[in-house]
Amino acid sequence: MRHLVLPLALFVALPLAASTGEPGGAAETDQRGAVQAWQGPSAGYTVIDFAASWCRPCWAVLPRLEAFATEHPEIRVVAVSVDDAVSGRDLLVAKLHLTIPVLWDGRHRIAEHYRPAAMPSTFVLDPSGAIVYRHTGSTLEDWDAMVAFLADATKR
Repeated sequence: MRHLVLPLALFVALPLAASTGEPGGAAETDQRGAVQAWQGPSAGYTVIDFAASWCRPCWAVLPRLEAFATEHPEIRVVAVSVDDAVSGRDLLVAKLHLTIPVLWDGRHRIAEHYRPAAMPSTFVLDPSGAIVYRHTGSTLEDWDAMVAFLADATKR
């Protein structure tokens, strides 16, 4: 019986590791400590924005994301801080009063997966988790194009 306990414990622990942000899983904790998946299927469309406290254009985009998330609760919005220290993420959250989930990508797993070209970079994922739209920059034209894309995509 004892030789069955270890395999059973591993069987139970492995799925938990994938869902709690442990190495190998596609999840991290946000500024409130809640686990947030950053890849894979979801209930609807997801917007993932890469930002950093040292990126001046990011400071303009994040409030837009916050307002967009409030106006469109059917679309999941997540920001990812690529700052070298978690204090960079916390600065963005505090100064901009962000309530959207903001993940700190301290191990750079999220950035390595999506490969943002510059800061800020925004990705839209469809419900299957596939990237269906992306842009880099903070212009209003880029922002309006993404909002129009999402409006059209969510009508389908």
